Amino acid sequence: MALIARVYRSDPEERRGAPRYPVLVDATLRASDDGLPLDVLIYDLSMTGFRMETSEALDAEAMIWIGIAGTRVNAAVVARRGPNGYGCEFVTPITFYQLSEALNPAPVVVPLVRPEGTAVRPKWGRVLLASLAIGAFILCVVSLWPV
Repeated sequence: MALIARVYRSDPEERRGAPRYPVLVDATLRASDDGLPLDVLIYDLSMTGFRMETSEALDAEAMIWIGIAGTRVNAAVVARRGPNGYGCEFVTPITFYQLSEALNPAPVVVPLVRPEGTAVRPKWGRVLLASLAIGAFILCVVSLWPV
């Protein structure tokens, strides 16, 4: 039995293992040669790779480690260099959870810092003062109560 099929060739730029999502995420890159952290911008992200820009020159097929907020540090390989930065492929694809955390980062919580010289009084001081006042009142009532 014969099957009739039509084979389509896709553009090499569009042969991806997973759908990519446009993002603008700050990340930290460490190259395998020196290990120094570099700040990079990620523009496209998928479960299998990403596109990034950096001011540093990277070799094709170089092993790198990328830290993206919401994901752990992941190993990747520089797959190509183009006019819009570097295309990189994760050695092990990231999980759906890591992808969703990177695409929807949690808001940054900044702790409230009080200006110097403005002390906060502990609440237990008021409770202790109120307890002493109530105790003194009860003692006065009991001592003056006619027997």
